Amino acid sequence: MGAIWTRRIGAAVLVAALGAGTAFLVWPEPPRPATPVPTLSLAGDAGFQAELGPPRPGWTALPAQATGRAAPGPAGQGYRHEWPGFHASARFQGTGIVLRFDDAVNRWRVTLDGKAVEVSRPGRRDLHIRGLAPGRHEIRAEKISESAGPALFGGFFLDDSAQALPPPDPAPRLIEFIGDSDTVSFANTASRRDCEAEEIYAATDTSRGFGPQVAAALGADYRIVARSGIGLLRNYGGAEPDRTMDRLYPLALPGQPDAAPLPERKADMVVIGLGSNVFGSELAPGERWSDKGQLRHEFGPALADFAAARAQENPGATLALLAFGEYGPELVEAHRTASKLLDRRGLANRLVVLGDPRRNACLWHPSAEDHAMIAQALVVALKGPDPN
Repeated sequence: MGAIWTRRIGAAVLVAALGAGTAFLVWPEPPRPATPVPTLSLAGDAGFQAELGPPRPGWTALPAQATGRAAPGPAGQGYRHEWPGFHASARFQGTGIVLRFDDAVNRWRVTLDGKAVEVSRPGRRDLHIRGLAPGRHEIRAEKISESAGPALFGGFFLDDSAQALPPPDPAPRLIEFIGDSDTVSFANTASRRDCEAEEIYAATDTSRGFGPQVAAALGADYRIVARSGIGLLRNYGGAEPDRTMDRLYPLALPGQPDAAPLPERKADMVVIGLGSNVFGSELAPGERWSDKGQLRHEFGPALADFAAARAQENPGATLALLAFGEYGPELVEAHRTASKLLDRRGLANRLVVLGDPRRNACLWHPSAEDHAMIAQALVVALKGPDPN
């Protein structure tokens, strides 16, 4: 994001210079995200009680419908996850249910009959929900933070008060979103740019990003394969050149490359937004490109190859290339090249070039308003007629 930072900082210096000796209105600063994040947060009108406690053996596992890249847990039970947006749903009858975690890094939102409880860094503990009204219930657990490494969602378990029901049917369509911190929804609920690490953690909510919004508008489920700082060909600032998205995409757990993935449903749509970190930071000494023009010539074909591979893995899927136009003409032209190359291969695709989001969330990331704008642009593109 170096180009944007330079432009914004230069504007700030100009304002300061013009304002020397002049009185300005002092606007109140936007509020900071609330920290520290509580381990357990439950609304007073939830209609049930929730508490964390040590794991207890003997509970009966409840069948679930899970979405998101993952690997099997110990003894094949539960889900080891690292990519964002992992979520699982189940149904049961009774007055209580148990969720099992071994997770010291993530935030979770658990929604039960429309009421939510949030859990932060639960560690190796069970979340026991009690006091539900007798009858049928539907529960959903969703990771809303970005993982620093693999963690375990052990699944849903029935306590002595409950009986299993079949899990919810899968949504009729699945959209896969591949990208960087913007696709993760990095600090998307914040209303200020200067944030500490815990504030970023508190303000990140993947479930409220543009990907889930698009999926909801199109009656689909979503799978998110995204990571802050990542790109195609190069990462932000040239960091970790052996861990670009083309290298990490096949992995169930980037932190454990040998982990065997759980079977995945084929996607009906694939949205790829991987150019921002490539073109949004200056080339570092030792990188193989001499300038952004040379990078542009290489990025277009590389993006076309990456998208074509996703089309081969998901036969018949609609492809969308998402270009954040504020990162400059090189990024936009590279995406246009990729789109044309896909056309020549007979692979229909939609190119979505965004304007200039305000990026007034933490560290110049898209805000909630920006995510709504991005979602709207994608919905229009994905609902449109086949370009071919």
